[in-house]
This record gives sequence, C-alpha cells and structure tokens, in this order.
Amino acid sequence: MNKQRTFKLLTLILMLGLLCVTLSGCIKDPTQNNGIQPETSWKTYTNQPTQGPQSTENLVITPPPSNDPGTQSWDDPVTNPSNNPPIGAVTPVMQDTPTPSPSPTPTTSGVLKLGSQGDAVANVQSALKRLGYFEGKTDGDFGEYTENAVKKFQAQNGLTADGIVGQATLNKLSSSSAATCPPDTTPTPTRKPTNRPTNTPNNSNTYLSNGSSGNKVTQMQNRLIDLGYLEGSASGKFCDVTELAVVSFQARSSLYSDGIAGPSTLDKLYSSAARKANTAVGVIGVSLKNGDDGDAVRLLQSKLKAYGFYKGTVDGDFGDGTEDAVKAFQRANKLSADGKAGAETLRKLFAGDVTTASEATVTKKPTTTKKPTEKPATKKPVSTTKKPATPTPNAYVRVTARPDGEYFTLEKGMMGSPIKELQRALKNAGYFKGDVDGYYGEDTIEAVKKFQKDKGLKQDGKAGPATLRYLYEGDFPDGA
Repeated sequence: MNKQRTFKLLTLILMLGLLCVTLSGCIKDPTQNNGIQPETSWKTYTNQPTQGPQSTENLVITPPPSNDPGTQSWDDPVTNPSNNPPIGAVTPVMQDTPTPSPSPTPTTSGVLKLGSQGDAVANVQSALKRLGYFEGKTDGDFGEYTENAVKKFQAQNGLTADGIVGQATLNKLSSSSAATCPPDTTPTPTRKPTNRPTNTPNNSNTYLSNGSSGNKVTQMQNRLIDLGYLEGSASGKFCDVTELAVVSFQARSSLYSDGIAGPSTLDKLYSSAARKANTAVGVIGVSLKNGDDGDAVRLLQSKLKAYGFYKGTVDGDFGDGTEDAVKAFQRANKLSADGKAGAETLRKLFAGDVTTASEATVTKKPTTTKKPTEKPATKKPVSTTKKPATPTPNAYVRVTARPDGEYFTLEKGMMGSPIKELQRALKNAGYFKGDVDGYYGEDTIEAVKKFQKDKGLKQDGKAGPATLRYLYEGDFPDGA
C-alpha cells in the first residue's frame, strides 16, 4: 500500500516538472521586441512602487515612442540597439553617492556665567553695551559687573533674571526686538522723594568710602572715568585716588566734599545732568610703562612736571625721559625705582604726601662739619618745627561732618575727616605742603591764611563756611 502511494507521489512531481518546462518555453524573451509595441505604457511603470527604500529620484524613466512609426518621441534615442531594454521599461539605477544629511543647527555647547572668559563673553558685553546695559570694558571677563548687566537685560526683556547667559538670552541679545536700557536705570538705589537730610544713613541706601570694594565701586569708578574725573580702568577698590575723584565731583556738583559717595552723591553722579570734569585728578587700575601712550600718560607727565621730576613735553608718549622721571620720583619718595607707574606709584603721585624734586635735592646735599667754636654746644637750635611730627591725639578735638551737609568752621585743635579733606583740597590748590594727617595745626593755619589772602577773604586762619565754599565750589553762591 505504501509503495503505491510513493509511486503516485513521484508521478505527480514528474508531471509538475514537465508542466513547468513546457510553460517556460512559451515565455517570450523581453529583449526580442520584433517590432511589437508593448501593451504596458511607460506611465504604468512610473506608478509602480519600487522595491525597498529606493527613491523615485534614483529611477531613469524612458517614455514610449509615438504610435506613428514615422514620428520620434521628444527624448527617444535615434536607434535602439537590441541589447537595450525595451522602450517604456523602467530601469532602476543605483547611485553610489549617499544623500547628504542636513547640517546640524548651531547650538551653544554651554552657558556663560560668572567666571567665564573668552571671546563669547566679550561678544555678550558688546551687545549689552550697545543696548545701554553695560558701561565697562569688553575684556571677555564675566565678572559681577557683567552679571548685573545681564540680569538687568533679562528683567527688561521678560527673561529669568538669573545673570546666566543661555540660548534664550543669546537669541534675545541678537534680535531686533531686544529692549534697550531705560534712561532711569542706574546701579544706585532708587531714592524716594523725602525731606530727610542728605547724609542721614539709611539701610536701603548705599554709602561708599575709602576702603570699600566690589561691584558698586567698579560702577562708580567707570562713571567717574566716563565723566573725566579719572583715567585708567576701574579696579573695584575704593582707593585714595578714587576718593580724590569723588571729592572733585562733589565740589563741582555743589555737594559737601567729604569723599564719601552716599545717596545724594551717587544720584547726581549717575544722572544725565552730571557735570563733567575739566581735567582728571588721577589714574587708577593700570600700570603705565615705557612704550605706552594716551591721556593717562599725559596726566602722569603733567603731574611729574608739577613736582619738578619731568622736564620734557607733555605729549602722552611714555618714552625714556618719562621713565627716568618716574624713577627719580620713586627714589625721592622711597618707592621701588623700576620706572613703571603702578598702583602704589600712582597713589603716591596723585593722592599722597609727595617729596618734590627740589626737596629731594636739598636732602641729598652733604652736610659739612662745622669747626668747633667757643660758644657752648648746648645752644638752642635756630629753627623749631611748627608742630610735632606725630601730633598728640589728646591735644585735639575730633570733629565729624554734619549730617545735613552744611559747612561749619574748622580751626586749630581739631582733627578728623573734615580736616583731612580741607588739607587735601589746599594741597591740590598748591597752598598746603605738609602731611595730609587730619590734624589742624600751624601748617594748616598758614595754608588757610595764604588761601584767604589770595581770594580776598579775612585772613584769620580759620576755615569757615565762606572759605570752604570758595575752596570746594570755586566761588560764592548767592547769599553766602
């Protein structure tokens, strides 16, 4: 029984094989056209889906010829060799060139924040400066001043005011819709319209004085530089030269010249009506050396010339002559004579007690030994100092500035900040040659008398309101 089934199965397989051979002989070779037009048009093949991911852009489609044997198709070749595919067939052509991938959108690899440095930071500073939020140097250093400027920009433009420059902040900075800094935006606290005295301390206000440091000092120094009271670069440290610039601004703005940048001083300093300086009073934040040039060098030469150390032309060019003058000044004032005008040299030159060139020459003269005489050696000295080198504090009464900012009479026997400011102002005007020590002694009295004589005032040696107004403000206000 099993043999019969096996025989039948083999017979069936053999018949299927013969059937396949017979049918294959009936299939016409597609390469042999024999002039017969294929029934399938080229349009049929263009609509036929392709295999796999091959795009239609990689297919070469040949349209069929016209039915009229005498008419040639618009792109039909002149001849059709027998080994070519029949006209109207679709021939997929594989291309080796890969499809280029789209270029990635430029993105920021990181954010810019406090402590960042480089060209990206400098670009942000430039954009902030263009919009009015930044007044410092575009030095590529992301400090506290830059951070505060970013926060102001973000707050003004509806962004999170975190001081961090991310993609959203960068996009807004570069957009044409970025809001500029409003005119009343200042780095100082907003002063409420009250009738309280100008110098009354208040926790909500700012008071900057000698020894202060930080971002607010940097902002103040930048403003003083912009107005011409200082030369150089903001250091963020309230030094003697900065104090001198504040005093100069206060005097020019009819403020009490105590060198303390309180609310009244800062409000005027940052206002659009702030008065500019005729000349700067000092240089900060830089180190001037041979080869430098500019206004800071010109101011340095002018000061060295006033003290007798520089004999050349005040041209703003730091050459060998200026270097020699700096060295001479440094030697005379017991500084390191390296010929570079650094922070200590500039502080001494503009705000310190200076030993002039003539004084240094007198000191250098050798003393000659006198022959003994018949007079006793215990003879009293011909000249005595007008005041002790170090005044005894308990012999002086300490005074402080009045909170209402009004002038009051300064006289012999007083000590404190108002005396120091008086001595400094007299020194700047060329009347005081002593130490700016804050003690109202004989040398201060003589300087006040000389000033009063030149200005046609009563020569009593007391710095009263009239003398102080003339010294700090330059003339007599109405009703003085």
